[in-house]
Amino acid sequence: YYDSLVESLLPTQAEIEAYYTEHEAEFVEKKFSKDDGNYYDVRHILIAPTGGTTNEGGTVGYTDAEWEACRESAQLVLDGYLAGEALEENFAKLAKQKSQDPGSAANGGLYTDLTKSTNFVESFKNWYLDESRKVGDTGLVKSEHGYHIMYFSGSKVIWQYEAESALMTEKTNKILDDAMVKYPMEVNYKKIVLGEISLVEE
Repeated sequence: YYDSLVESLLPTQAEIEAYYTEHEAEFVEKKFSKDDGNYYDVRHILIAPTGGTTNEGGTVGYTDAEWEACRESAQLVLDGYLAGEALEENFAKLAKQKSQDPGSAANGGLYTDLTKSTNFVESFKNWYLDESRKVGDTGLVKSEHGYHIMYFSGSKVIWQYEAESALMTEKTNKILDDAMVKYPMEVNYKKIVLGEISLVEE
């Protein structure tokens, strides 16, 4: 019931713009201006090179042949994904199985709310910041960490997203406040008993 109420309160674009204008000073103070661009959501599968030689500074370097083998491995994974039903959920499953990125593999390779100022390697950022990028786009990106098999999950305008979130919070809080006034209740915590219920008939 609550979910249906919330869905009925989804604001229109005009309402979002009016809300932002009314609270613009507050949003700008929080660094959410109309010049901030977009939030980007991407998934990736990292295939790291193997082999390598550690130099005197402790950095591992790879030969051209090792990098090429890494690229070929990544391309095989991408080709296998594209040969099947190329859905985001399938990419996420593949990321859990194949990705060598410990920061995102368990989450299906997902990174959300990335921006132009996110501290990621440039090649990775340049891929998702490409203005021609569309939902479902895939590709290979090389970085110092290996080859990234990319999947573009979507983007949203930052100021619109933040204004809509704040407006929805106000609306849903009002629902709860009005309900508490209309249906007042008290909780007697001393009456709460913790126990176990057996589902096995004796």
